[in-house]
Amino acid sequence: MAEPWLERWQEGRIGWHEADGNASLQKYWRATGRTVLVPMCGKSVDLLWIATRGNRVVGVELSDIAVESFFAEQDLAFSVSENGLPRYDAIDADITIFCGDLFDLTSIRCDAHYDRGALIALPAEQRSAYASHVGSLLTDDAEQLVITLEYDEEIASGPPFSVGDEELLEYWPGLDCVGQRDDIANAPPKFLDAGLTEFREKAWRSC
Repeated sequence: MAEPWLERWQEGRIGWHEADGNASLQKYWRATGRTVLVPMCGKSVDLLWIATRGNRVVGVELSDIAVESFFAEQDLAFSVSENGLPRYDAIDADITIFCGDLFDLTSIRCDAHYDRGALIALPAEQRSAYASHVGSLLTDDAEQLVITLEYDEEIASGPPFSVGDEELLEYWPGLDCVGQRDDIANAPPKFLDAGLTEFREKAWRSC
């Protein structure tokens, strides 16, 4: 699974990246004063947005290209340390990104979780293990905001993958759907080329 994602970053095929950040995050996020886990974070500007709301952000990203692009594009100086996964710490912002496989990260404990592009990036057979591992990195009272997509997989196939309500609630039964919208305008080009006409983004938040 790792190689295709690394190749995408090397080739610049990152159609999932939202240059202006995620609209559902900006509408539904409410946590402050928390340590927020952001798995498979890429170079998302969402990291900085969450940090400026009074949170400490802990991202995890496989590609060093993505990690270093984040700091360069946000004009943030950083330091790097290696004790396990390489750790990038922003100098003037409360943001840390671990570079490597999420499943190799076991040493942190966060009390909030934001997932915009991680769960939906994984095929069905890997999602349960992902959710279980994320759970092991969270406190029992962790606040969560999880963004899912729903679309007709007979017309187009992921990644990103369609994740239904029932499946999501098997992983995190304490979530409520707080909003949804048709985001077809931001669907990856391959989906539009396949003829997809509805691309529903759903926001799920802890009760």
